[in-house]
Amino acid sequence: MRFGAPPLALPTLREEHAMSQYATIVGEVTYTPGDGTPIPIPKGLVEVALAPDSATLSWEAADGVAGLTAIPRTQFDDYVEEGKIVLKRPAEGG
Repeated sequence: MRFGAPPLALPTLREEHAMSQYATIVGEVTYTPGDGTPIPIPKGLVEVALAPDSATLSWEAADGVAGLTAIPRTQFDDYVEEGKIVLKRPAEGG
C-alpha cells in the first residue's frame, strides 16, 4: 500500500549549481590531467560550466574534435582575475 504523493526528483548537482556561459581564453591557461604535465588550453572561445568547487571548460580542439577539462574553481577564478580568461555577457555567447 502506498501513502502520499510520489517522491519528487531532486535536481542533480549540475542542474542545481552549474551555470553555463561563454568565455575567451586570452592568456596562458593550463590544466593538469592527474599527476601529469600541465597542458595548455588553446586561446579562443570556450564554454564554461561553473559549480561551487570546479569549472568545466569545453572548446574545439580541432575540426570536429572537442576538448574538455575540469579545473578547480579557485584556479578558474585566478585566471579570470589575472585577465587570462575573459567572461562574456550572456548576450555575447557563441
